[in-house]
Amino acid sequence: MTLNELRALLNTIAIPVKYRAFKVGEAPSLPYVLFYVDSNEGTLKADNYNYAKVSNVTIELYSEEKDVELEEKLEAILDSNKIEYDTYESYLNTEDMYEVAYEIII
Repeated sequence: MTLNELRALLNTIAIPVKYRAFKVGEAPSLPYVLFYVDSNEGTLKADNYNYAKVSNVTIELYSEEKDVELEEKLEAILDSNKIEYDTYESYLNTEDMYEVAYEIII
């Protein structure tokens, strides 16, 4: 899966989606999603060939309050596309919002 394909999947949630960050002063109202490559694991090799690139990607869902329905929509998209993920949640005091992050490998 490419980053563009991932973006297309995330856009089906019908909330703003952006790679890495919104420009200063351009952040939309909550909720929204950010996604970015956290690190590259390199490549998978087979038969003297770089078979596939591997990247660790983080998807961050931001909301004003915990939004279980929205989280379930995002997880359903990941599940239906057989994308394995780990998740964690935090409250950002300085921003007064919730973050649920999903770590995936593409």
